[in-house]
Amino acid sequence: MSDDYRGKEIGWDEEVEKGNEYVLIPEGEYDFTVESFERSRFEGSDKVPPCNRALLKIRVDAPEGTTVMNESLLLYDKMQWKLAEFFLSIGAEETDGRVKMNWQMVPQSTGRAKIEVTTDKKDPNKKYNHVKKFLPKQKKQFKAGEF
Repeated sequence: MSDDYRGKEIGWDEEVEKGNEYVLIPEGEYDFTVESFERSRFEGSDKVPPCNRALLKIRVDAPEGTTVMNESLLLYDKMQWKLAEFFLSIGAEETDGRVKMNWQMVPQSTGRAKIEVTTDKKDPNKKYNHVKKFLPKQKKQFKAGEF
């Protein structure tokens, strides 16, 4: 497990940082950067059996401020579409309807996503951002004589 997720123990007499408040950005399309990626395990639920899981920290810099979202990608056959959507958004190539998952390209990769505002199920006053859809990376169009 990386230090980003585990953190470190704090001593009884240490000073602590207040930290930044969570910035809620409006729904819309935004560029993102994958701050970090960690391999983990999903323990299973009523709908999904135990499987591998990629834990992503996705940063969006918006006019309202910077927000970092935690996103999970489940490596499960019924979720292949979301894995392909993510990899296409960070620039992976599609060949015959298939996308190779290259995990080495994930940290610090960039893409674009449709971000939504979600309400916490347990506390309706709490709202947070979530990636609704990863958008395909736009291919650069080259024209002769233009730079």
